[in-house]
Amino acid sequence: MLRLDDFYKDGSDPTLPRIEHGPGHGLVDWDDPRSWLPDDALAAIGELCATGRVEVPVYDIAHDGRSGMQVLDLDGHEAFIAEGIFAQEIVAGCERAGLLLAAYCITQRPLVTFWRRLVRDLREHRKPPLVLIKRGLVLMRVQRLVVADAQAKGCRVASPEEAYAELRRLGRPRTVTLPAGLHQPDDVSCGATSVVVARMLRDAGYAAEVAPRFGEAVLAMHRSFHGWPRRLGTAFWSVAHHLRRIEGMRYTLAIAYLAPGRAFDRLHATAGRGLLAALYVGTRLLPRHVTLVVGTDGAALRVFDPADGAVRTVTREQFTSHTIGLGGWPRSWSVVVPRAVGVSTRRRRLAGTHSSA
Repeated sequence: MLRLDDFYKDGSDPTLPRIEHGPGHGLVDWDDPRSWLPDDALAAIGELCATGRVEVPVYDIAHDGRSGMQVLDLDGHEAFIAEGIFAQEIVAGCERAGLLLAAYCITQRPLVTFWRRLVRDLREHRKPPLVLIKRGLVLMRVQRLVVADAQAKGCRVASPEEAYAELRRLGRPRTVTLPAGLHQPDDVSCGATSVVVARMLRDAGYAAEVAPRFGEAVLAMHRSFHGWPRRLGTAFWSVAHHLRRIEGMRYTLAIAYLAPGRAFDRLHATAGRGLLAALYVGTRLLPRHVTLVVGTDGAALRVFDPADGAVRTVTREQFTSHTIGLGGWPRSWSVVVPRAVGVSTRRRRLAGTHSSA
C-alpha cells in the first residue's frame, strides 16, 4: 500500500492554496490538489514498479510536514495499491507510463463520508471542532462533484465491495478448461447448470466434490431457486443472487434484445475483468436458454453452453446478427452482469484508488 497522502506539501510551503470563502477562511485548503506533489508521487510509483522498492516520505499532521522517510518493498508481489484523495490526479500519468492496472473512485454515502471524516479529524486534532463540522458539511454537499471529477479523470466509480471483487480477479487466466460431461440433466435446468459451473470455477473444493455427481448437484440447485415455476426455466433474479454470492458483488439484469451490440460490449467488459456473467438466448418471441460467459478470446466471448457442456466462442457479429447458436437458439435476450462495469483496462502493475472519505 502506497500512501499518496504522504506526498502533501509541508505546511510552510508558500504555494499552499488557502480557503477563500466560507468556514475556515484563510486556512490551508488541504482538499485542493495544489496542496499535493503529483510529480513526487508519480516518481515514487515509477520506481516502485521498476525495482519493487522505493523510499517514500512519512507525513506527520501534528508537525505539519514530513517527519522522515521509510522504505516500501513489494517483496515480490506483482501489483500494489496507491491510495489517497488525489489519486485521480495521476491516473493519466500512470496510464501514459504503462503502469496502470485499474483506477477506482471508492464511494460511500455522503453522510457516511462526513461522519468518518469528522471522527478522524477530531481524533487527530486537525482543526478546531467547529471548523471541522462546518467544513465537513461543505465537503458533503460537493461530494457528488468530487466523484464526477474522479470519473472524468479515468477512475471507475465503485463501492468497496465491487472494487475488491474485481481486483481479486484481474489476474485470473482468461481461458477456461472444464471437464467433460458438465451438461444439463434435463430440459429446464440450464440456469442451474450455469450456476453450478460458475461455483466450480471459483471453488476448487466444491468442484472436486460435485464433479462425480454433477447431475444431482444441478437438480438440487434448481430446486433451491424460488419465486418462479421451475418448469418455466430459471428466473434472472435467481441467477443474479447466486452470481452475487460467488463473485462477491451485486448483479443486475440488462436487456439485450433491442441493443445487442451494447449488451455484447458489456459482457466483454465483464469477462475482460475476470468476472462471470449469464447470457439468456432464445427465439424472436421468448428467452429459452441460460448460458455462462466465462472469459474472452480476443474480441470474442467464451461461453459455456449447458446444452452439451462445451465452451464456445461467440463473436460480436454473431451476437448482433442473431446467429449465436447456443443450445440451438439464435438470439440474445438479456444478460446478468455486475452493476456498473465499464470498459476493461489494460493489465499493468498499479491499482490506484481514490476515496471520497
